[in-house]
Amino acid sequence: MKKKSVLIITILLVSMLSVVPSCSGGVAISGSFYSHDYVLAQGEQIASDDIYVVAFNKADKRVRVDVEYEAPEFIDIGLSSESCFLEPDTHESIYITLKAHDDAVPGNYTVKVIVIINEVEGDLPIKVLTSAAQEANVEVAGDYATVNVAAVDPVGNIASNAHIRLYHGDYEMANASGEFEKRVVPGTYTAKTYLLGEEVASEEFELEPYEEKKVELLIRSVYFEVFDALPAKNNGELGYVYTVAVVKNVYMELPDTSIVITVSGATSDTITVSSFPHLPLERTEVKYNYIPIDGWKSGKYEFTAKVVSGNTVYAVSPTKTVDGAPEITKSSMLLIVVAIVVISVILVLGLFFYMKKKKNKKEEKEKNG
Repeated sequence: MKKKSVLIITILLVSMLSVVPSCSGGVAISGSFYSHDYVLAQGEQIASDDIYVVAFNKADKRVRVDVEYEAPEFIDIGLSSESCFLEPDTHESIYITLKAHDDAVPGNYTVKVIVIINEVEGDLPIKVLTSAAQEANVEVAGDYATVNVAAVDPVGNIASNAHIRLYHGDYEMANASGEFEKRVVPGTYTAKTYLLGEEVASEEFELEPYEEKKVELLIRSVYFEVFDALPAKNNGELGYVYTVAVVKNVYMELPDTSIVITVSGATSDTITVSSFPHLPLERTEVKYNYIPIDGWKSGKYEFTAKVVSGNTVYAVSPTKTVDGAPEITKSSMLLIVVAIVVISVILVLGLFFYMKKKKNKKEEKEKNG
C-alpha cells in the first residue's frame, strides 16, 4: 500500500512538472508541442495552430531567442521563426510543422524542439541565459488514406469563405478555406467548418487503409436565432397572431431573398412577410401580424418560417402552434340544444298562459256587458 502511495505521488509530481513552463533568470518557455502524440503517413505533413512552443521574456532587458530541433533525417521540421528578439515583458509563439518523407521508415521516433534564450549586446548574442526543450513522440505509419474535405452551401457550391479544420485525436492537423485534399494515416477524424468564427458544420468519419474518401460538410449558412408566434386576444377572443423572426446570416449577402411564413392545420396559407434584394450579413429581424382571410376557425394553427433565396431554401424555423377559435364539443352542443328546448318550452308556456288569460278577460267582459 505504501509503495502504491509513493508511486501515485511520483506520477502527480511528474505531471505537474510537465505543464509548468521552464524558467530561469526571468525568461521561460512553454507550449503544446510535447502534449500530443503525432502519427504521420509517409509523405504527410501536419501543420496547425495547435502545435507550438512559446518563449517568454520576463526580464528587464532585451533577449534573443534561437530555436533548433533534433529529428530523424526523414522527418522535416518547419518552424515559423528560427530566431527573434524579445523586448522585456513580451513573448513569441513558434509554430511547428512535421512532414514525413515519402520514403520515411515506419516506426516510432522522438522529435525535440530546443529553445535557447541569449543575452545580447546590440543584436549579437553574448551569453546563453537559459535553454529548454520539448519532446514529442512521432510515429511514421506504413499505410495511408486520402481524404478530400469540402464546405458546401445549400445550392451545392464550394463555400470558399468557410474555414475547415481537420482534427485527429486531440489536435488540429490541417486547415484550409473552402476545400482541401490530404494524405493521412487511417483512423478516426473530425472535420469542422467555421463562418465568421462560428461553427456551422461538423462530421466525424473513419478512414480505412488506402481508402479515398470525400467528405462534404453542408454548412448552416443562414438560420433562425428566434422565431415565435404569439396570440393577441381581445376580451378572451383571438384577434391576431404576432409573429417575430430573427435571421442570422453568416455566409454571404444572398440575392433575391424572401422570408416566408406558412400556416397549416386549421387553414392553409403562405405569406411573404419580407423581401430583400440582398439579405445582409449578421442579423435581420422581421415582424408580422397574421389574421386569416376566412376568419379564425376551431383547431390549431401551425406557423413555420423559411428563408428562400432564388429557388433554394436556406433555413427553416421550428414550428409554433396557436389555438384558434374555441371548439364546440358534443357536450357543449348538447347543453346548447337543451337550453334552446328549455327556452322554447318557457316561451310556449308563457304564450299559452298569456292567450288563456286574455281569453278569460274577454269572456268576463262580455258576461258583464
